[in-house]
Amino acid sequence: MIHLVLIRHGRTAWNARNSQGRRFRGLVDVPLEAAGETQARLTAERLASFPLTAVYSSPLQRATRTAQIIAAPHGLTLQALPGLGSMDYGHWAGQTSKDVARRWPELYQQWLRDPFQVQVPGGENLSALRERALGALHDILSHHTDGETLALISHQVVTRTLICTLGGMPDAAWWFFGQGLCNLSRFGYDPGHGGFTLLSLNDTCHLDPALPGKRGPNTRFILVRHGQTAWNAGAGEERFRGRTDLALDEIGQTQARAVARRLQGEPIAAIYTSPLLRAQQTIEPLANQLGLPIQPHQGLIDIDYGRFQGLTHSEASNAYPNIYATWRRTPAEVRFPGGEGLVDVQGRLMALLDELAGRHPGQTVVLVGHQIVNKVLACTLLQMGLDRLWRVQENTAGIGVFQQTGDIWRTWCLNDTCHLV
Repeated sequence: MIHLVLIRHGRTAWNARNSQGRRFRGLVDVPLEAAGETQARLTAERLASFPLTAVYSSPLQRATRTAQIIAAPHGLTLQALPGLGSMDYGHWAGQTSKDVARRWPELYQQWLRDPFQVQVPGGENLSALRERALGALHDILSHHTDGETLALISHQVVTRTLICTLGGMPDAAWWFFGQGLCNLSRFGYDPGHGGFTLLSLNDTCHLDPALPGKRGPNTRFILVRHGQTAWNAGAGEERFRGRTDLALDEIGQTQARAVARRLQGEPIAAIYTSPLLRAQQTIEPLANQLGLPIQPHQGLIDIDYGRFQGLTHSEASNAYPNIYATWRRTPAEVRFPGGEGLVDVQGRLMALLDELAGRHPGQTVVLVGHQIVNKVLACTLLQMGLDRLWRVQENTAGIGVFQQTGDIWRTWCLNDTCHLV
């Protein structure tokens, strides 16, 4: 697998929001400000332990300067590519969002609904940007081999477009996830099959240990996967765990304490978990620190694997070859013999969110689930489709943040594991 780290550049004077909103920057070549230089250095420190083999960037100076700082500890020479450059915003360049909304009201509203359908006056559209950014990416990948790690530093408009496309999301999902300054969003690329797996999204813990998300009237959900057990892949041959009530192993207990340290500063109002022991043990250190009760909820329980439960993958493949092959290829089609399907998990998860959003308006709520449960929720809220289940990674004790805004669910981060390093 080739590892890709997509990075948005550091802060410029034009990234600041004022009463008129942020400015459309695009091809205007604004430099990093002092805070942006600091963000780039913190990002470089975070990536110092990554085995980077190449660093690519947009030709614009806010991206090249960020990339130079990141490349320096690895002794790498920056390679700037026009295909990674920002969008040509034409007549919108330099304008604030309120200016654009006043002068082009219908077009701006369409930009907020589905930006891929907008032709910016005198500028570019996102479909053209996607074509050139993908062209640059595939050219980059053609020069690298399995096992290499590449950093690509670009702009919000480019990283959003690539994440939507590589993640198999619809165009309308372009606004559905966070892309903070100097965030890390990681993909794995399989050169043999040509597929991309979303490994993490909008990781900014090197800049601020607090998790992203906005305060307001809408419930903010922090989603945690339970820690490692003896049946997880990291502890030996993986088994279909499902409803088997396993305890955390020693590594899982260490992960649980790390989760508590990471979340202890969050304004958490309530904790809900799967009724299974491994989920409750994962959040017990945090619950004890905060003095909050652990509230088991059936909506978070692991998928019922039926007759697959307890089997290793090789045992399941031998016993049920056709069902197992379908599970690995198109998992949404499978209902396990004597058990559930992904649609069942999806239904109870969305009912859970509705219930808890009504119970905890404007509060932060922790949910502790399982690999399949958490993957289903991520695929659903990012509108990726349940057959993309294997294209989203959920590490043990990984953390995600979701929040509803109107009728849109925003994914502020996904599979954040920096507390485990």
